[in-house]
Amino acid sequence: MARIDDYREAFRLACQELAKVNLHRICSLSGAIVIEDKNGNPAISISFMNQDHLIHFEPEVDVILQTNREPVPIPEKILILHYLLTARGESFRQNLITFRQVPEGPFYYSAFVKRALEPLAQTFGPGPQRLLECGSQLGAIPDELGDASITLKPLPHVTVTLVIWGGDDELPPQANILFDESIVSYLPTEDIAVLCSMIVYRLIRIKQSLNPIKPG
Repeated sequence: MARIDDYREAFRLACQELAKVNLHRICSLSGAIVIEDKNGNPAISISFMNQDHLIHFEPEVDVILQTNREPVPIPEKILILHYLLTARGESFRQNLITFRQVPEGPFYYSAFVKRALEPLAQTFGPGPQRLLECGSQLGAIPDELGDASITLKPLPHVTVTLVIWGGDDELPPQANILFDESIVSYLPTEDIAVLCSMIVYRLIRIKQSLNPIKPG
């Protein structure tokens, strides 16, 4: 688990790099948009997790929600900036791959299982169709894999497909997460794992809000 100081340093370095690049070029490559902030300064508008985010540069680089100007958790800020800095403008390849197939995926795989696949299977395995209901709140659309699956676009050029198998008397519930092959042109492998964890835990919170735990 990264310490808050590690997050701050990663964010500082990403801000430093972003300040050096051509905003119009990275927006063209990433699917973001150059706009003006409320003071007339250049800023970037980008959709993340079905919400519009604003990256402003004055008085310093920061990421906020565009609609209500609320702050964004620092891990999400880092991921958005890494996406902008990594984006190569590649089109979707219409070919799904697993996490093991991304560069260095096997190295991060055990952490990926623990932080994304296991919580996904444990939460939605007992009732796979609930994944569709919860995913709709993130703009996901139903897919045709497993017992239930959804595909969402957490970033403009990134798609993530979550698949659930409910299991039976002999097999426990299982889950998998798939990506369009082009994801390697938009996020480093560690950030792909972080993104999946963010998606899964957001879905878990949505499910909990729909089914609040009643006091005993």
